[in-house]
Order: sequence, then structure tokens, then C-alpha cells
Amino acid sequence: MSLILVSGMPGVGKTTIMRKLSVELRKHNVPVAGFYTEEVRESGDRIGFDVVTFEGQRAPLARTNVSHSNNPTVGRYSVSLNEFERLAIPALDERHSAEIITKGVLLLDEIGRMELKSRTFQERMNGIVKEVDIGKLRFIATVPLKSAGIDVIERLKRNKICQMFHVKPSNRDEMYGDIKDATMRLISS
Repeated sequence: MSLILVSGMPGVGKTTIMRKLSVELRKHNVPVAGFYTEEVRESGDRIGFDVVTFEGQRAPLARTNVSHSNNPTVGRYSVSLNEFERLAIPALDERHSAEIITKGVLLLDEIGRMELKSRTFQERMNGIVKEVDIGKLRFIATVPLKSAGIDVIERLKRNKICQMFHVKPSNRDEMYGDIKDATMRLISS
């Protein structure tokens, strides 16, 4: 099994890479589980993020124009825990399907501060780290460039099988090719 982590500044193209990988994997009949996050814009301004499964289901992750006193915040964003968990947790739990275990890949964009506001997500991530550690799961995820102090990311980075890719505006096209090649090696092993 294998572990690939993709880092880079916000807006550099990490999500685009993950979406392209999911399409490429499906072309090779490789089952995919997981989700990605997508910006939500209104009149050109970013007002939040949605979580989107690789099956196309969508739910709010965070918004600027919503203020519920019981929702945690990250910067100016209010994190929609209930909506996020309703969609993201089942998408992560698909990793237990026989198809994913035997020949599939769990793709996750991203392991970030908003997602980690969910205790349930944190628990699932701890399980994923254990599965990766014992070689039970093929896992590709994006992580923030500044992830120091985020325990689950630090544990993944320390894994001896971890391959790290750093995406920048100047290398994003080349990095997609490198990540795609590493992914193809991952699924053929």
C-alpha cells in the first residue's frame, strides 16, 4: 500500500490535481472513495467552501455569511459541521468496502483546519492513519503547506512510505504528471 501527500499554498491547484486523479483512476477502472473541497464564490468574492464527494454529492463546509453560535470558526468562516459530517463521513467510510480495500484508492482533499473542527472527522482520520501504517489502505491527500502542529498530518508525514509533493504555480502542470505517475505505481503494486 502507499501514501501520497500533496501540499501547496491555497489556490495553487491541489484540488484540480485531485479531481484529475479521480478521473484518471476511473479510466483505469480503479474504484475511488473520498471527497474534495471546492470554493464557493458570489459576485467574484469567495464566500465559503463546499465538500463534494467523487460521486458528485455536495454539502456546505463553511460560509462567511452564516453565523451560528454553535458552529466553530476558522478565520472568517463558520464551519457547517452537521452538513460536512453528513456527507464527508460516509464518503470516508467507503474505504472499508471490499472494492476499495483490494484495488481502490481513498482520495481526500483536504485534511485542513476546517475539516478537523469535526471530532468525528478527526476520529476517522486516526483510523485512516492506522490503516495506512499497517499497509491496509492506498491513500492520497492534500494537506496545507503550513501544517506544523496538526498531529494527524505530522503522523502521516513521518510514515516511511509517504511520498510528498509540493505544488507551486510554477510547477503545477509538471507536479500533476509526477503525482499521476506515483499514483499509477501505487495502484499497480
